[in-house]
Amino acid sequence: MKKLFFLLAACLFILPSCEPDPVLSLDKSSIEFSENGGSQTVAITANNDWTVTADNAFYSVSPTAGSRNGYITVTAQPNTTSSNREATLLITCASRSEVASQTLNIKQFCAVGEAEVTSYEMNPVVTGTDMLPAEGGTITLHIEGNAPWLLSWDAQDVKVNNPATTSFSATVVAEVPACPVFEGRTITFTLNASSQAGSTTNKYEFKQAGGLLVYGGEIYQTVKMNDGKWWMAENLRYIPAGLTPSDDQNAVTAGIWYPIVVNELTPDKASVKFSRDAADIKANGYLYNTETALGLKTGDLTGDNCRNYEGVQGICPEGWHIPTRADIIALVGKTNDKDDTNPNAPYYDPDLNGGNGSVALLNVSGFNAGAWGAVSIGNTTVAKASLMGAVKSYQGGMNTGYIAGSTLVDTGKNLTFNDDGTLKNCQFMALMPFIGNGTYNGALNNYRNGVSVRCVKNN
Repeated sequence: MKKLFFLLAACLFILPSCEPDPVLSLDKSSIEFSENGGSQTVAITANNDWTVTADNAFYSVSPTAGSRNGYITVTAQPNTTSSNREATLLITCASRSEVASQTLNIKQFCAVGEAEVTSYEMNPVVTGTDMLPAEGGTITLHIEGNAPWLLSWDAQDVKVNNPATTSFSATVVAEVPACPVFEGRTITFTLNASSQAGSTTNKYEFKQAGGLLVYGGEIYQTVKMNDGKWWMAENLRYIPAGLTPSDDQNAVTAGIWYPIVVNELTPDKASVKFSRDAADIKANGYLYNTETALGLKTGDLTGDNCRNYEGVQGICPEGWHIPTRADIIALVGKTNDKDDTNPNAPYYDPDLNGGNGSVALLNVSGFNAGAWGAVSIGNTTVAKASLMGAVKSYQGGMNTGYIAGSTLVDTGKNLTFNDDGTLKNCQFMALMPFIGNGTYNGALNNYRNGVSVRCVKNN
């Protein structure tokens, strides 16, 4: 009996030392997932129990333990970051106090960086267009992406509040100043999004209207009329070197005067006066005699040279000129000379008082046709000017005035001389409104009159 006991004890002592070494292998050493995630199966070959230890939260493993041969399933969640993700999965198998281990390398790629402008607002916009006005405004961009992005733009004068972000989605406001390009411009925004998997670039274009004329420290609205030409839509506020605006009716050779505004207007009385008010200067501009408008000094025009200034730049900015008779006819189609009628002119209305240039049609196109009065100086013998612009029959405000022209009307009665042979008067074709009856035609303007100036862009 004792022999049997000792034999069993010896066997129990020997059995543990007979357990085989741990065996563990995987059918693959690494797996990869796309940015969308998913599941993959890995086969395990083992001769004993095994366990799985995970080191990262972007994936899960099932089961986490098993015995002998089996399988595990690794599931990765979608990668919404801009970086690739890596992890190492440890599988261990123990036997006779020894441990065998295998590692499974897990890699998940991120998506290629992408971002786009999902919507935008422009404020303000030119009526009837998707275009910022020449004066400027804001462009608000709503951007969404899957990676950090950078916004750049090609207009150096545009300011953007937050052109880069790591938060993937953001709202960006671009402040656009007055357009520096007369013909208008296109502002291009470039949006680049980048991740470890790559980057993408998208471009977005926004248009800004032109037509702003910067001259002499002032900004002027201009408009391209249906005659195909750019006209100033505001009166000139330029003070030539050496001249000072006057509000003295006795200063008949001043060459430049302050604007005229209504003084009193009732059914019984109509009068106007000079105004030094900055708002009136802004709204109405200064008044100039024709010599000043042509870039001359008062007294420079003579009977010999007064024909030589048609279409000159005068006091207009470079590339612009004082309107010619041809400009006036092409625009409104009518002057006081019956031979000048052009019924095909875009702002000629055959039904307006028997056929005339039309205030209403001009203003539909943005000409800002109005009346700003005039300093009336009939000729060089006049010692005191009179002021014109308001009439009792029209209670709506200023009724008439002139916009200076550069074409001499060369007929006997329009070109006169003093007894000593000096120039007494010459008349130039100008634009003349009569707001009360809605007409805007060419008319004769005495060269010493103080009138408004608007310039026409050279072709």
